[in-house]
Amino acid sequence: MKKLITLALAIFSLNLVAATNLPTANYVEIERYVGKWYTITTLPQFFSLNCAGQTAEYEIVAPGKISVLNTCIKRSGKTRTIEGQAYVTNTLTNAELEVSFNSFFTRLFKVKGEYIIIKLDRDYEYVMVGSSNRKSLWIMSKSPKMPKKVLNSYIALAKKLGFKTNKLKASTKF
Repeated sequence: MKKLITLALAIFSLNLVAATNLPTANYVEIERYVGKWYTITTLPQFFSLNCAGQTAEYEIVAPGKISVLNTCIKRSGKTRTIEGQAYVTNTLTNAELEVSFNSFFTRLFKVKGEYIIIKLDRDYEYVMVGSSNRKSLWIMSKSPKMPKKVLNSYIALAKKLGFKTNKLKASTKF
């Protein structure tokens, strides 16, 4: 019960923090964006604390609607998945989405999260996604590795934007 209360407070606090706008990618071609992404580094979230690696797989379901499959890879190699959907909320850029997951808790409390594509390279190989309250941040790659120079530039931008980059957790297992 204590974990459930902590989880509820964490989710509700995401929505209560005053948001400050983030820059977004100029325009995201959803058809190029979908596919499998590997989390290179992230700000730990309650649902990913025990993950040694994470992937996210996206597919277009309908115009403006994307299926989401997040996989947590534990140190033991076992995996845990959660499915959901994302809806484009800014059709001018396609860089702002709202995500919800198919679990009893998230449906009961209508929990939705921001998914802001802050930076996306022109080849759609690397991306930085976050939330305006600066509590969520993922730096991802279409492959399990990311060049150190590219990663460092994304981390520098995240720091400049006010994310707590000293708390980033690198993935160690794919």
